[in-house]
Amino acid sequence: MRRLILLLILICIAEPLLAAVEIAPRGKPPVRLEDVYQQSGIPYIAIEDAIDAVGLTGHWNSVRHVFRIRTSRGWAEISPASDFLEFNEEYYPLEGAPRFIDGRLRVNDSFILNQLPMLVGRPIYFRNLDPDTDTIPKEDTGAFEQLFAFLLNKKVARSGPLIRAVALDPGHGGLDTGAIAANGLKEKEINLQVANKLARQLKMKLGIPIYMSRDGDYELSMEQRLKPASREDVDVWLLLHAQASLSPVPKGVCLFTRPENIVASKEAQKGTPAVQSASMRLADALALSLREAGIQVDGIYPSPLLSLGRGELPTVQVELGYLSNPEELAQLQSDSYQDLLAKALYQGVWNYAKATKEKKNGIK
Repeated sequence: MRRLILLLILICIAEPLLAAVEIAPRGKPPVRLEDVYQQSGIPYIAIEDAIDAVGLTGHWNSVRHVFRIRTSRGWAEISPASDFLEFNEEYYPLEGAPRFIDGRLRVNDSFILNQLPMLVGRPIYFRNLDPDTDTIPKEDTGAFEQLFAFLLNKKVARSGPLIRAVALDPGHGGLDTGAIAANGLKEKEINLQVANKLARQLKMKLGIPIYMSRDGDYELSMEQRLKPASREDVDVWLLLHAQASLSPVPKGVCLFTRPENIVASKEAQKGTPAVQSASMRLADALALSLREAGIQVDGIYPSPLLSLGRGELPTVQVELGYLSNPEELAQLQSDSYQDLLAKALYQGVWNYAKATKEKKNGIK
């Protein structure tokens, strides 16, 4: 019995939270859908996935710019340009027009609960598996001004949403390959692949802007690399790298932060615990989430070489693993392991943001 309980606990720990829903006609087994984006706390599901889960079919009409749904009683149409569902020459109001998100037309939970049953001709079971996500839609802000001065003095917002935006810097690019594995795999490739997966997790789950320093294989100037983190709404900055050693033995994720700059004070001398920086708290949250996902963490280290070695923007450089370790190299090339890394990093960011908000609100 103890083994069973322990196994269930390990399964729960190892499974990072995902944006997901379940849909089914009443009386049918529910279909789990994970390609779900959260926007302002509302789940948006790809219309193709939603109708397929309830036994309907449909297609996008690129001439008329509408999505047509085939039902047993005729065709229904929805469009991102309209707040109405057209069905059998009748118009039914929608609580929000469908949206194109990440290349797919998506409908919200209101459509699933109110319009889809009418099209199917029977009640629909719908369950949001992650209803407590904190989200905030935010438009692009400002111009790129006084970059270095801004970053060096940037502070986390004292009020507002759980987290407003995240900046990601996939290390290296172009002729700057980074570390190279024995089989020829280049660090720059791993960095970008994991960054893209992490960006997708953050966008799907939180519905917030994600600013990446690069989205392809090209070199960046220092100014270009730092530009995403200069945006006013960025609350977290993650730099993604991998590394190599002369020995094939070292393995595990390493996390680097700016050195803690704790000045001795009368309070400190009296034994008052030193206050951790936001970057160190973020690193702790990432390390815990990675370990809970079953990923080895080598440790958290101060790095005086970290970009912008001073400043208050929560920043962590994540070394995703060792390309010189054959076992870890095979993992880093695995799509499933990259997904695991991205989900664990997402969960760490979320845990950090939630703890930070609770601390500001005086919740212990």
